[in-house]
Amino acid sequence: MYALDHIVHFVDKPENLVGETRLMGLHTVHGGKHDMWGTYNSLSYFGLSYIEFIGVFDQALLEKSASEPFTLHESYKKRNYENGLTRIAIRTDTIEEDAENLREAGFAVYGPDDFSRTRPDGSVVKWKLLHFGQNDLEFPFLIQWEGTDEERYAELVKLGTIDAHSLGDLKIEEIIYSTTDLAIAKEWANIFKFEVEEKQSSSILKAPNCQISFHLKESGKTELERIVIKGAKEEKEVKIEGATYQFITS
Repeated sequence: MYALDHIVHFVDKPENLVGETRLMGLHTVHGGKHDMWGTYNSLSYFGLSYIEFIGVFDQALLEKSASEPFTLHESYKKRNYENGLTRIAIRTDTIEEDAENLREAGFAVYGPDDFSRTRPDGSVVKWKLLHFGQNDLEFPFLIQWEGTDEERYAELVKLGTIDAHSLGDLKIEEIIYSTTDLAIAKEWANIFKFEVEEKQSSSILKAPNCQISFHLKESGKTELERIVIKGAKEEKEVKIEGATYQFITS
């Protein structure tokens, strides 16, 4: 099964987002370092899906990792290292099979590769990543975590990584893209087996744990525009370092 795993938001200093988002009513914690990529993060969880506030501690390592096709870091470089919402990751439990199927479908596929990072408490978290693409089109990258969802959730609760948000019982409801070609929504739906609802100027993909919407615009690149989070005690829109978060009550 494919589901939203996380949303990547590049920021100047992830550590500052722990306090800044707390003022917004979000529970955000320090993450850790990706020593192989030159990045580090802080994390805000909504169930097992989360927002990753990611920053750079080693520009040379980031440049090296950005040379790998279809990676998050290549996307960030293409944006001229502009902060904001950059990519999403889709969670899978069949990543080896996914790689074979994507290759057979004609995509350029890189991975799956094994990665890990050390948490602030010294524990190590492990995962596999798979990147793929076709021409200049960007797709979500795939991630498969070590352990079951139930085991990971229990561990994250025990660590305090997952905890209540003072703003409400929050859930990532919708991820909104703008694009000049709604055909990209059909591509995503075919790959991830998401149900798609087509309208005159938009296409909505129904993932198991959120919806991903593509709205038609006249010009420009396909962009991740905003995140809608449901269950808030009050409705508000917040802008943080190039990203827009919309909080709704229902």
